[in-house]
Amino acid sequence: ARGCRHPVRRPRDISQTAAMACALPAKVEDAAAQEAEIRRKEEIETNLVLSYGIFMTAVTMVVPTRAPMVLGIQRGDAAATARTMGLMSSCAAALELFLNPVFGRLSDKFGRKPFLLFAPTLDAFLHILVGAFPQSLKLNFLDRMITGSMIFSFIAPVNAALVDLWGAGEHLVPRLARAQMFFGVGAAIGPFIGSKLGGARSFQASAMMFLATTAWLWHKFPETLRPENKKEFDLAACTPWRFLRLFKDKTTATLATTIGLQSFGDYINIYDINFLYLRTVMDFGQAQVGNFATCVGLSQIVNGKFMKTLSQEVGGKKATLISNIAWILAMGCLGTSRNVFKLGLALLLMAGGHQRATAVSSYLQVAGKDIGMGSAEIEGAKANFTAVLKVFVPILYGNLFAFFTSKGRNFPGAPYFLIAALTAMSQVTFSTVPNK
Repeated sequence: ARGCRHPVRRPRDISQTAAMACALPAKVEDAAAQEAEIRRKEEIETNLVLSYGIFMTAVTMVVPTRAPMVLGIQRGDAAATARTMGLMSSCAAALELFLNPVFGRLSDKFGRKPFLLFAPTLDAFLHILVGAFPQSLKLNFLDRMITGSMIFSFIAPVNAALVDLWGAGEHLVPRLARAQMFFGVGAAIGPFIGSKLGGARSFQASAMMFLATTAWLWHKFPETLRPENKKEFDLAACTPWRFLRLFKDKTTATLATTIGLQSFGDYINIYDINFLYLRTVMDFGQAQVGNFATCVGLSQIVNGKFMKTLSQEVGGKKATLISNIAWILAMGCLGTSRNVFKLGLALLLMAGGHQRATAVSSYLQVAGKDIGMGSAEIEGAKANFTAVLKVFVPILYGNLFAFFTSKGRNFPGAPYFLIAALTAMSQVTFSTVPNK
């Protein structure tokens, strides 16, 4: 033993050896359980974002058809149609002011699933009515007002469910980006189908897609809100101005202001004015407008993949800067488009900017929880703030378009240049958010 190069090791204590032997399988079991839990969450997420795509397919099927229907009811008066469509969107936003805080608090109490089921079911019923009576302006108005408000009543619990699954913060950004990619899938498929069907048939088909959304969620989506994360319902907290809570803290106020300025260019806020611009400037018909809307949806799919990769590579702040710049350039191109080439360039730039608010929203979740707000409550407050803006934005766009295209004036792209300026202001605001 004295000449051995390696010392003789004494055998381990029997109890220590036994403990190590038991610990190894336990670690393996823990790792297996963690992997199984991740797979379970990913399956839930996949089913959720698929429902998002189906829902948005239903929503956007009537995008290329509603404005022509209203234009027909208004006997071809584009300016009157612009004002009517703007008023429809503004009334939808006003309704959101009352619904968002109530649904947000109820979702934090009773869970996400009931509210994910409610929106498409109600939308289906209303679209069936419009499909039956397509020449009724009152029914079109009621449908646009309620279904428009239901878009965000659906999106809010989608985002809250993703927070339930994965938590808030930087790692949430690619999850939100993936969800928005499916938003783009729906926004691409819906207008293509709707423009082919046209008029009342597009509303009937849209109703069927809404019912498909309800059926899918009913069978495929389990509740994601854990009992320990539920918050008691407080009716006093459900006022339309509940979003003001976001402005009691400097960080949440800055983030909310950024999102508000970015929201002026959201596709849902500008698709009505897109129709009027393309109809007036490019002389597009319903089918061509539908093709353009489909291309916008395809650009959203590309942006979903782009934003997911970009945020993982450079982080949320730099990704937001790049996206804002892309959107500013896209609006400038769109507002000066007089041919298909320039329109194509605008679409290419849009592929870099649709999700400019994704990282900002994930940061708002973190900052909102720091001041004691629940996930759905934060989403509801954010949606309520943007709804306040949307009360005025569509009317502003409609009147701006009407003003700059009447009495010899010929500047139909004015709304897009306003959006570009406000997007630039959002980036300046976001740059003041402290790093954490």
